[in-house]
Amino acid sequence: MSLIRYLKFFFKNNDLKLSYNYARKLDDMKFGHLVGTDSLGNKYYENSEERYSRHRWVLPSAKVSDSDATLIPPGWHQWQHCTTNATPANATDNPDYIWMPKKHVGNLTGSPKAYLTFNTVAPRISKWEPAVKQR
Repeated sequence: MSLIRYLKFFFKNNDLKLSYNYARKLDDMKFGHLVGTDSLGNKYYENSEERYSRHRWVLPSAKVSDSDATLIPPGWHQWQHCTTNATPANATDNPDYIWMPKKHVGNLTGSPKAYLTFNTVAPRISKWEPAVKQR
């Protein structure tokens, strides 16, 4: 990002704290209007002056170290990737299927709660234990 663009968006925001949060959480300076907020506290913005693939973005509510792509609900993910133009806040047909989790479940990979499949296959390699006579 050029320094001129960075400074332009920094002064367009008119809020030093918001500009600092953008720089810290997004590693980029953005300017746009707030479209909505989800149940997890993420804020979604849009700027039609930006390039097509960069005109919608999310400012995560979590700390930078805790940010994860799974913290974006499916409806907002559709809006952010231009699958639909209707925001989940305005949508009238929010599906509520039985198989959908009622509460958000984060990415558990690498944690003790990660999914582990049941293994029925015998191991192909076993450690060598030599038969040694007692002396």
